Amino acid sequence: VEAGLGRSGALATFIAVAVGIIAFATGLHGGESPRTFAALIASWLFFAGISAGAFAFVAFFQIVDAGWARPLASRVRLPASFAPVAFAVLVVILAGARSAPWLPSESSGSSWLRLSSLGTREIGLALILFGLARLLLRSKPGGTKPQNRAAAVVYCLIYAVVLSVWAFDFVLGPDPIFESTIIGPYVFMAAFIAGTGVVILIGLARGALSEAQRRDAGSMVLALSIFWVYLFWSQYLTIWYGDLPQETVFALRRAQGGWGAVVLTVICLVFAVPFVMLLNPRGRRSARVLEGVIVIQLVGLWLNCHLLVVPSLAAVGTPPLELRDVLIALGMFGAFALSSVRGIEMNLAPA
Repeated sequence: VEAGLGRSGALATFIAVAVGIIAFATGLHGGESPRTFAALIASWLFFAGISAGAFAFVAFFQIVDAGWARPLASRVRLPASFAPVAFAVLVVILAGARSAPWLPSESSGSSWLRLSSLGTREIGLALILFGLARLLLRSKPGGTKPQNRAAAVVYCLIYAVVLSVWAFDFVLGPDPIFESTIIGPYVFMAAFIAGTGVVILIGLARGALSEAQRRDAGSMVLALSIFWVYLFWSQYLTIWYGDLPQETVFALRRAQGGWGAVVLTVICLVFAVPFVMLLNPRGRRSARVLEGVIVIQLVGLWLNCHLLVVPSLAAVGTPPLELRDVLIALGMFGAFALSSVRGIEMNLAPA
């Protein structure tokens, strides 16, 4: 760890993990438990989504042979490194379904959200997803052989299915009323955008992208930002136009009590900033601009996960963002950095 992050970096990440664990543990009493688990679910959804989305990036560019993506797709090791941590946190979340309860009661009659069904489904799908990621890792990165492309196609399909189930269980699950058919694509595309951003950041840190390749990478970030806001608007428009109580309650809960500012911040960070900064070709070619835009967008995507999960479990009148929420996210970031340090070091090593 010290070799990959340096002495100060290693110490900072260990402290971050410790602080996150303490923040989570101290929030497990009384009425704070649901929100504490909501913060953990939101951060897990973000970081596990980055891991799965980064491998979806690799799989996509094994199907589509784009020259600019080869320096990136051939060096990604993050998902395989973080998978054990993501799986362990998933077990903690499932264990909290009884102690905190962040799910509707089993007497509600929903067999889909019954703890036995939920646990079996989530653990099984996580094993399949990250198992396929490891198989994809063993295939020659950027290869064009039929077996490589077949594995990539299978991974992309499984990725869409598994993250859609994550959306059904962890976004719709805590809300007993709201129903959405677009929430699956919304979640797995947000994870793909986050994973793509991390992959490009690694390439920029290594200096693996030429000016022309940076332009193409910036164009992809811009296109994905536009597609994200299209999905966001599609969800909002159907709620506004339909004006159904089971849908408007979900939207109004995220527009009142300070949450409206969070919504505007998410739109600004995920869409507006990338759109303004990368619309100009000079912004797409600049490594510093591209790095800054991606970091800003990643912060916005974490806030997006927070917005999807936390309002359903937070008490009415509580602030949208509490210190414990940030500390839990910081702990997850530290765990992500520590588990991925070997993969990052491999990617930063000279070619």
